[in-house]
Amino acid sequence: MVESRPLAALCWLIAAGSLLPACASQTKRHETELAQLLHWLPGSYDNAAQAQTDAQQGVQPPHERLALAIVALDAPSFGRDAFYMQEMAADDPRRVMSQKVLTFHVTDQGIVAGVWSLTDPRRWRDAHLNPDLFRGLVPEDLAERPGCELRWQKTADRFLGANERARCRGNAPGADGPVQIESRVELGADELALAELAYDASGRLVQGRQDEPFYRFRKQAP
Repeated sequence: MVESRPLAALCWLIAAGSLLPACASQTKRHETELAQLLHWLPGSYDNAAQAQTDAQQGVQPPHERLALAIVALDAPSFGRDAFYMQEMAADDPRRVMSQKVLTFHVTDQGIVAGVWSLTDPRRWRDAHLNPDLFRGLVPEDLAERPGCELRWQKTADRFLGANERARCRGNAPGADGPVQIESRVELGADELALAELAYDASGRLVQGRQDEPFYRFRKQAP
């Protein structure tokens, strides 16, 4: 029996080694998918078509008309796969709803996007109009939202991203204490759908809508 242990160990190493080409091939596939995702993502979007459809169909309340700008960060500290996202009211760009940074990378499980808040959002407001400003961005300007990472999957014609609700914590108006945040994303070549729902400790929805949680944006300019 003692002599069989080295043989078993050798067999295990051979078996593990046989997986290396498959793992390398899978990583290459994820890297190719990431390149396509990063090509589709940046641009200017709005959900005017969704808001118009809501009005025609009498949806109450209708989805608010929003504009969305996504630009690549020219920030050496964060590599080439980082993006700034700003959401605004479509009829008043001065009314900014949210600002965040997404950083993308490939793991052995697929594509993952880290989610970051800006420590001083006012400093970077409307920075998508002048992306050169991000050259001065340093790690201290961002605060990571641990547990809120988006994991992406490629389908035939789009990418689907989602986080793990139980691990993503935040705050929401009207909630008594921290909430769990559920984020979902659908990205196509010329469209982007975003949904963010917040649940309190009892599981009650305190932010977002159940009937159609997605705000469905169409790209207006690359």
